[in-house]
Amino acid sequence: KNQFFEPQPFCRRISASHAEKTSFLQRRTALLTLPLETSAAQARRTDTAGPLNPHTRARTMPVLAAVEGGGTTYVVAIAKDKPENIIERASFPTTTPEETLSKCKAWLRQRSFDALGIATFGPVDPRTSSKTYGHITKTPKKLWRDADVVGALDIFGVPVKFDTDVNAPALSEYRAMIDKGEDPSCVAYATVGTGVGVGLVVNGAPVHGLLHPEAGHACVPRYPGDDFAGHNPSLNCPGWAEVEAMCASGALAKRAGLNDTAGLKDLPDDHPVWDVAAHYLAALCANLILVVSPEKIVLSGGVMLRASLFPRIRAKTVQYLNGYIPVPAVASAAAAETLIVPSPHGNDAGIIGALTLAQDALGGGSSSPCRLSLMGGAFAAGALLAALLR
Repeated sequence: KNQFFEPQPFCRRISASHAEKTSFLQRRTALLTLPLETSAAQARRTDTAGPLNPHTRARTMPVLAAVEGGGTTYVVAIAKDKPENIIERASFPTTTPEETLSKCKAWLRQRSFDALGIATFGPVDPRTSSKTYGHITKTPKKLWRDADVVGALDIFGVPVKFDTDVNAPALSEYRAMIDKGEDPSCVAYATVGTGVGVGLVVNGAPVHGLLHPEAGHACVPRYPGDDFAGHNPSLNCPGWAEVEAMCASGALAKRAGLNDTAGLKDLPDDHPVWDVAAHYLAALCANLILVVSPEKIVLSGGVMLRASLFPRIRAKTVQYLNGYIPVPAVASAAAAETLIVPSPHGNDAGIIGALTLAQDALGGGSSSPCRLSLMGGAFAAGALLAALLR
């Protein structure tokens, strides 16, 4: 009596008086983070039961495993209790699916864990009802087209959760905000490196919809006087300038006349290429604000290690919105410091995101896919272009 219950996968409870003083999202978060109430008999059963399989055993603290698939490197990791507590990791070059995934499997076989999270570059098929669920689909990386990543890795008899390598860290960024007492309804995570990808979490769940967000290929206005064809013009979306083609690391290196992306770190902050990058990334941020209205845009990836980009991106985002969004967070570049931010997880954002998927697979979180309507997309692009032309 006088208790609220959530039927998930065990009952968790909070008092009625506490529930009356909190929002639905705060109650939901509290329910998910309170410890499970287990009877003495259940505890004894847990202590004496043998392992279900060689990769999982009864524990008071869950052990999470994750695979993060990147365009140049695959990372595997083990964390204890929560995604941030990484205790082991390894990385392997992204070569062929057979070679790379075999190395990941061999590493995981030597460890014991309770759940597995898989996050990889895309496009992917995240629809569990689809025949190609867990596959990489039409990727520019030809060797990886139609690769069945989940099929190759879902062999350990533990719960598995799969998503893109940007939706997963978007989810972990959202959870980090919740842990700090914030109450966001929408968080965007963008990685800027070999490619440009955007993940979205809305109302606590990663956005899938038709497939999943691919905002790295969004149309953006060109930098004044820019006639750059793109890092690899044959892969561009025809007829427009797209974010990834204009400012991924390969594009920036090509613009700067470098032989490879490694030389970007040696360019001074006042090199013209950084203003170009800030323009295209600010246009991306402006489009995200106009279409999905995120309370936080987290920018990560190798290019964003250039800390001087952040103030430029904030200033240009405010400029391009041209006062159309009347909220304090975009009233000035200084105000946007709380909106457009680096990841608190640094270079670990991707693997922590994959470990967050493992946590969800085990029932330690709640992130059923969100179906988001993007009816404002055409308006957003028009508003952005109009702002740029004023």
